[in-house]
Amino acid sequence: MSRASRRRSGLPLTWRVAVLAGAATTLLAGLTLLVSYVIVRNGMYEDLRRSLREDAAMLASVYATGEGSAGGSLSVPTGGVVLQVYGPVAQLLAASRPEWETSQAAIPPDVIIGAGLVPTLWSGQLLGKPVEAALAPFAVGVVAVVADPAYIQDTLTSLSRTLLVVAGILVVLSLLVGYLVAAASLRPVTRLARRVSRLDPDKLEPLGYDGPRDEVARLAETVNDLLRRLAQARDAQRTFLAETSHELRTPLTSLRGFLDRAARHAGPAAAEDIDDARRVAGTMARLVEDLLQLSRGELVREPNPHLVELLQDVVRPVAAEFPGVRVEGGPPALVLGDPLRLRQLVRNLLANAVRAARTPAGVVVRLGVRDGGAAVLEVEDDGPGIPPETQARIFEKFYKGAGGGSGLGLAIARQVAHHHDGTLTVESRPGRTVFTLVLPLVQEEEEEPLAAAEKR
Repeated sequence: MSRASRRRSGLPLTWRVAVLAGAATTLLAGLTLLVSYVIVRNGMYEDLRRSLREDAAMLASVYATGEGSAGGSLSVPTGGVVLQVYGPVAQLLAASRPEWETSQAAIPPDVIIGAGLVPTLWSGQLLGKPVEAALAPFAVGVVAVVADPAYIQDTLTSLSRTLLVVAGILVVLSLLVGYLVAAASLRPVTRLARRVSRLDPDKLEPLGYDGPRDEVARLAETVNDLLRRLAQARDAQRTFLAETSHELRTPLTSLRGFLDRAARHAGPAAAEDIDDARRVAGTMARLVEDLLQLSRGELVREPNPHLVELLQDVVRPVAAEFPGVRVEGGPPALVLGDPLRLRQLVRNLLANAVRAARTPAGVVVRLGVRDGGAAVLEVEDDGPGIPPETQARIFEKFYKGAGGGSGLGLAIARQVAHHHDGTLTVESRPGRTVFTLVLPLVQEEEEEPLAAAEKR
């Protein structure tokens, strides 16, 4: 796949804006989750440590005075606090629970010694689990209030899950809202693009835009400026073609007159060469006429309708101009059309095929009738084929493929086909290229009035 194809198959701009909005919301939600987690975590640990500090100070006061009871007035928010009492040399003397009186449950001595001088907060591990402790000195030692902060982690885990769900909902909502906002914002651009797509190449009129003076207005001005320049270039091209065609018509008319006079006076030996020259001059005259009509924007106009038998009136006479081309005839195919234009169509197809084929013998013309009342004319050659990316453009005016030419032959052929209510298509691969012309057959009820009109 080419780079241009990959670009064409990408997401629409509306969805790209919605995805960007979703990505931005996801980033903000993630940052909000992280900041909220840190704030709540720090706040909960700060509350726990403050409560432990207050309880430790109260217990130290109780032990110092020997008055009151500490059991019912602790402010730590869990019921899992443990009280420990250490002696003057940092030895663990007693604890509120038996398992906390062992050496594995003792706070390191250096911490106890330091707490004997000033109240201290300590975080560490006792009995294989993390704890938070507040230590306060009293007359004969140090009292410690120890708490398990596991409930904080459980609360933070629950909070994280809630925030993740909220963040997911925000991302989905941001995609929806982002799409709606992007669609509303890009609607003027979409309308502008729709107007541009409906422009007729022969009528490049400025686009009307009555919106605010914003980026879309500047885009409309830029497109209108481009349309003005294209219209000027088109008019200049038509003027050039008209003037050139007009200048060529006079010498070609004189040339054909000289050839006609030479044919009357020349002997049999020169008759064939003069006929060839007259045929070439006629082809040039038709090309000049096509250029003139193209400059007027009417390449094919006002055909002269006749009952035309395609094989005898069109295909065989034109194929005779290209020695070596094979004709495979079929049943009679009677159509309504301009024989001169239909010959021009077939002549252009054959000239294109002969240029592409290895030899003229590699070109075959087939004529058949399709069910449903249509004549099918195929022009096949054994040339190198037409690349897929080129096939869509070969019928454009002035488009020249690898085989050269004027760039008008196939454009003229397709316009002639359309003017006769027919179609002209191409299928190509290396070694086989087929141009298929489909024309409606004359129905029986149409044939008699037309034949009578031709006799009159």
